[in-house]
Amino acid sequence: MFDNTTQTLGLLIYLAPAMLAAVSLSVWLWPHLPPLRLFRFAQAATIFALLLSLLATTSMLAWGPFTTPLVGFNNIGFAIRLDALSVIMFWLVAAIGLLVVHFSRNYLDGDPGQARFFGQLCLTISAVLLFVLAGNLLQLVVAWISTSLGLHQLLLFYDNRRGAVLAARKKFIAARLSDICLTVAAVLLVQAFGTGDLKTLSALAGSALSNGTLPVGISVATVLVVTAAALKSAMFPLHGWLLEVMETPTPVSALLHAGLLNAGTFLIVRLGEVIFLFPPALQLLILVGGFTALFASVAMITQSSVKVSLAYSSAAHMGFMLMLCGFGAHSVAIMHLVAHSFYKAHAFLSSGSVVEYIQATGGYKGGGYKEKSAPRPLVVLAALALSIMLFVGIGTMLGIDLTKRPGETALGVIFTLATTALLAKGFNGTPHRTVIVRTTFAAIAVTFAFFTLEVVGAWLLTDAVTTSSPTDAVTLTVMGIAVVLFVLVTLLYTFLPAIAETAAGRAMYVHLKHGFYANTLLDRLIGAWR
Repeated sequence: MFDNTTQTLGLLIYLAPAMLAAVSLSVWLWPHLPPLRLFRFAQAATIFALLLSLLATTSMLAWGPFTTPLVGFNNIGFAIRLDALSVIMFWLVAAIGLLVVHFSRNYLDGDPGQARFFGQLCLTISAVLLFVLAGNLLQLVVAWISTSLGLHQLLLFYDNRRGAVLAARKKFIAARLSDICLTVAAVLLVQAFGTGDLKTLSALAGSALSNGTLPVGISVATVLVVTAAALKSAMFPLHGWLLEVMETPTPVSALLHAGLLNAGTFLIVRLGEVIFLFPPALQLLILVGGFTALFASVAMITQSSVKVSLAYSSAAHMGFMLMLCGFGAHSVAIMHLVAHSFYKAHAFLSSGSVVEYIQATGGYKGGGYKEKSAPRPLVVLAALALSIMLFVGIGTMLGIDLTKRPGETALGVIFTLATTALLAKGFNGTPHRTVIVRTTFAAIAVTFAFFTLEVVGAWLLTDAVTTSSPTDAVTLTVMGIAVVLFVLVTLLYTFLPAIAETAAGRAMYVHLKHGFYANTLLDRLIGAWR
């Protein structure tokens, strides 16, 4: 009875990506369909997907996590996996897809390619849904490749623009390398564990981790999975394409930054037990993700373009999420992913309004206290002491053991540094009492929100993500190095006004504004292949 029910539910859920793909097919079969009619089809398909995400959530809560019957043979094929992780992502992708489709109606109104755009957009969203709902390695890999191909068509929507072509070309190279890495990794995983079922794969990897054994080929497979995720998430030095996709319509940027970039983090979390079998893979996540997070977050503040600044912000967030996965804080990474997705979708969809506001007013004239100099050392120390008190006090009040897991302890240190920077900026100079009170309450609210999200994430995702934590000396050392680098960057940010006045600071500003020229070098390499 249960198998029949899950089979029926699986067929229903497959209707969500199928309906979205049907919108794309209708554009190909009837190229002269009115854009308004295609918009209504696309809107209906995304609304249907959102309703199915609610049905999937209800079913998962009623019956517990389960995988629908396999469409394939020898444990390789297509299947839907419904657990807390997949239903959260299902709901997230459907909701953002609906927002982007709705926004695109007016944004591209009158564009001769609007109908074609709706078809390409729906096809890409369809591939993303298949990816996050995958219960088998074959579906995971096929959907992974399909999302990249769908995005490539969207990036080339205006294929007569040289900037769009160059950005798409760089993304195409990174995506194909990522596809090859994941495909080879999937083959190695099937050979090592004898199955493509993701639930069984996680269980077998967990048993191997408990027994201290490393199946043949897993070391290579884990490094390939991490490499695939890094390439998908625009990690340094192959991040340049992300800064140059501004020639594509804004809805594509919103879908890319709020959805498609997250695929790397989702892949690592979904294969978390496998990744933990080989500690160097965790170290690679920390190093690559941590460096990208630090580099992109500093480079972001040197940009004058709204969208380029947002692109650097996305790269920083992607790097931070991958670093969290290396720390073993998978539930926190997913909560970060969800929050970042909605924030970045709103940021891109409203970016035009910001530009219009600045053009109309002649610049942003925000009220309140504005910092003019670097904070004094005693102010920074006071802010650090208050941050530590808030973090320890609120964490203890909520019954959280702050030293239980090394990864979460490292994350706590980084969070405390961020709160310190916030407080130091607010307390600098001779601020009004109102500013001090507001800054303190903001720090309290942020700290409370941090712990709340961590507790909620752990509660929601306990059975869906790995709860392992790095224990080997090398990985813990790499984590420590990452924390020290975050300390240095926090100090850099805190004392930026003073540093910016020096000759070295001005030179560093120029280098950061150009992203250490990594993208320029890649442009020359790509140009040589024309």
